[in-house]
Amino acid sequence: MILFNLIEICGLFLGLLYIIQMVQEKRSAWVYGIAAVLLYALSCYHYKIYGEMVLQFIYVIISIYGFFQWKKGKINALPISGLSFKELIMSILAGIILSILFYFPLRYFHGTLPELDATSNGFAIVATYLSARKKLENWLLWIPINILVVYIMFLKGMPFYLFLYICYALFAVYGYYKWKKSLSISQ
Repeated sequence: MILFNLIEICGLFLGLLYIIQMVQEKRSAWVYGIAAVLLYALSCYHYKIYGEMVLQFIYVIISIYGFFQWKKGKINALPISGLSFKELIMSILAGIILSILFYFPLRYFHGTLPELDATSNGFAIVATYLSARKKLENWLLWIPINILVVYIMFLKGMPFYLFLYICYALFAVYGYYKWKKSLSISQ
């Protein structure tokens, strides 16, 4: 148990570095994010939150994509932008479909809290992709996702990650307003 507490504490600090740098639009955020999610995947395996565990590997793939999307020195640096109404609807539908797709394997493998786990996973994939594309609305998806994961962490008795996801939810609110202000200035 001490090992997993240490893993959670390291994941907490790396996760905080990730979200702070994400709000500031720093490319290094993706590196801290990759390290944080790999540690979190170990904890999820230990606590049998299999959907969250699998999600972390998807995060790694999307984070690598984000790292290259946010590359400094590109001729057309990736600016913050908003979603069109059609893109917003497609994002919500993608979150619903992914949630449903996650649900059945989670039940089959006897993951705990499969409904909550599947819902947070489906929408988190969409939100991470939107983050990599610097879409403002990614933050609006992250707020309820993070609140849901706070509840999951409470139920599973994972206090360090519970604290981390509270911070993520607060930073999602801050990130939304910071990026929205930045978007308004650039227009």
